[in-house]
Amino acid sequence: MMNPVVPARGRKPALYGLGALLLLALWSTASFLTEAYIIPSPWGTAIQVVSLFSQGYAWKQILISVLRVAAGFPLAFLAGLIVGIASGTNRDIETLLRPLVLIVQGIPPLLWIIPLILVLGIGHFSPICVIALICFPVVALNINEGVKTVPSHLVQMLDVFAPGTYPRVRELILPHLKPFITASLKLGIVLGIKASVIAEYFGANNGIGFQVQAAFQSLQMNKLFAWGVIFIVLILLAGRLLERLEQIMRHPDKQHEQAGDTTVSPELIGRLKRILVKRSSLEQLVLQDVSFAYPGAGLLLDHINLTVRSGEIVVISGDSGVGKTTLLHTAAGLLKSLSGTIRRPERLGLMFQDERFLPWRNNGWNVALPLIYSRIKPNDSVAYARYLLDEAGLSGWERAVPEELSGGMKKRLAFARCFARFPDAILLDEPFSGLDAGGRRCLWSKFMALLDDHYGPVLIVTHFPEEIPPSDRCRYFTLAPSQEGTTQARLSPHPQAQLDQHRE
Repeated sequence: MMNPVVPARGRKPALYGLGALLLLALWSTASFLTEAYIIPSPWGTAIQVVSLFSQGYAWKQILISVLRVAAGFPLAFLAGLIVGIASGTNRDIETLLRPLVLIVQGIPPLLWIIPLILVLGIGHFSPICVIALICFPVVALNINEGVKTVPSHLVQMLDVFAPGTYPRVRELILPHLKPFITASLKLGIVLGIKASVIAEYFGANNGIGFQVQAAFQSLQMNKLFAWGVIFIVLILLAGRLLERLEQIMRHPDKQHEQAGDTTVSPELIGRLKRILVKRSSLEQLVLQDVSFAYPGAGLLLDHINLTVRSGEIVVISGDSGVGKTTLLHTAAGLLKSLSGTIRRPERLGLMFQDERFLPWRNNGWNVALPLIYSRIKPNDSVAYARYLLDEAGLSGWERAVPEELSGGMKKRLAFARCFARFPDAILLDEPFSGLDAGGRRCLWSKFMALLDDHYGPVLIVTHFPEEIPPSDRCRYFTLAPSQEGTTQARLSPHPQAQLDQHRE
């Protein structure tokens, strides 16, 4: 007969209980072997703990230590946050400050705690400084690692749809750093409690560390172990509170940041147009003698000349790897050209080839992002985003997060965001490659219809120019190497006969 499987949730408390019993057994054995002189029994220690709390004495000492941690750790966290962000964003600053951080982290605390206390003296200030110095490297290194891993593709996305320091900090840097900040808090506060005991042992006349020192010097082993138990319980409580904080911060917000109950009406669309649609003095996208090369590589784009007039659609096709996406990103200002000049309208709508959504924001907010940072009321922004999601075939998905969508649905989401703020120019990079043929035809039709409200220049990069509905507004080009065996690509007009043959 097979043994029943104990559920993991019920097994964990049982294992904890078994571990506690094992610890008590080992402790009791050690106490028996030393005749309770060096190691007191668990029961004697428990009685001593009760005695300390019954006198009210322990509460005061715990409070003093906790207040010192509350003063020292914020100093370490603030300094570590500043140093971590500065060193994570600037390699020179990282090189300059890293020896300091590593020295503070690597040298055994006793080698610098005692000289520091001799300089600062006995009192509150010395333990606070020790706590701050011990916790500082943990925070600085965690935040440094977090800043260096901020996704560069999301930085580019915000540069297009929500440029500026405030949107980047609010929408990207702080949410991305959330797990690193949580880890810094979790590790740092527990380390701060441990550091407080070391600091108080040498540099204070009260607190848990001082009580441990006093008990040790007077050989009151019951009291020494009692304070040790209190210290361990304090660390366990802090750990549980921080685990709860981590659980709260871990899950993405699936709810609308605003109510978003406003329905879309012609009046709302008209009001948004009046606010956003401003005829730019520059109504065309111009690339003049533009060349581009990635660092350490040969020339990729060779003296590209292209003018996309207002109301015109330019379609560029070509083989994979020839530089179509690079050309589009250079035109958008996301890549800096090696030479030549580029003139572009101010507000761009861009569909990236890859996924570039904020994973901690829901789909409605991702689409509304360009509107929210164009000083449109949040409720109006979310309402218009919902309208665009309906147009893109994502009705009812506004409260979901991007990771819940399929690849084709994410293309629809990017399509909706592209039109969110009535852009002055639209750039598409393989816009509907993740969709089936029917879905591509549907969205191309939607795209051409929405262009009636967006009369700026349009630049499209695609492998399938024949799928674009024919229009008098379209001009077609091919991007190909200028010479066989080279990587240098140039533009040339695409033969109209080939397109007509594909469409047939």
